[in-house]
Amino acid sequence: MKHRNFVRGCQRFTATLAVVLSLALPAAAAGTLRSTYIDPEAMALQRVLPPPPEAGLEAAKVDLQTVEAAVRARTPEDERRITANLPCTLDRFTGVLGPAFTAETMPVTAALIEHVFQDGELAVLAAKATIARPRPYKVKPDLATFGHRSDSTSYPSGHATFGYLAATVLSRLVPEKRQSLFAFAASYGENRMIAGTHFPSDLEAGKIAAAVIAEVLFRDPRFERDLDRAAAEIAAQGASGR
Repeated sequence: MKHRNFVRGCQRFTATLAVVLSLALPAAAAGTLRSTYIDPEAMALQRVLPPPPEAGLEAAKVDLQTVEAAVRARTPEDERRITANLPCTLDRFTGVLGPAFTAETMPVTAALIEHVFQDGELAVLAAKATIARPRPYKVKPDLATFGHRSDSTSYPSGHATFGYLAATVLSRLVPEKRQSLFAFAASYGENRMIAGTHFPSDLEAGKIAAAVIAEVLFRDPRFERDLDRAAAEIAAQGASGR
């Protein structure tokens, strides 16, 4: 029932979603990622996340049907916006937070989000390697995907994880934007499905992964120090603060 509702929701709202996912893998390749606040291997997300739908079962079939419906509903405007919005960076949130929230204007805040991205991506990659769920286009090779077809596995979605994780961090810094930040994070992840690169259950797993990672981050004194520095930078810009 949950997935059927998701299909109907995609059909109704795809044309108006803010299409803000990345075409390819995140900006840094796995070999260049570096953890700052957490031990990605120790996170062991694969032990926390619910397993993806098992191949051949009804839930897996509905998962794929949901992707197919989203892909069929994709518009040229969706694709233009997909192309225009690439890396997992602070700049992705400018439309929500305002034009001051860029790497050029707020380098400390941008660096914090970059560290958060890399920590989260490393934790996700470790889980993906263990879970090893094929991408939708591996299950259905003729799926009309848009953009790069990654060789990485599907579960959980790294982009959904980043979207929700960054929204969690930024909502601590700009609490009045919390609702808009999480709405953006949801669309950021859902657009991975619109491109045909993730299943809806991958996105749900990314949301869970983000919550798990955030809980660890907010207990780390180094992260809290950098969060305070970002808050000071934002306050100096007259935008908001903790």
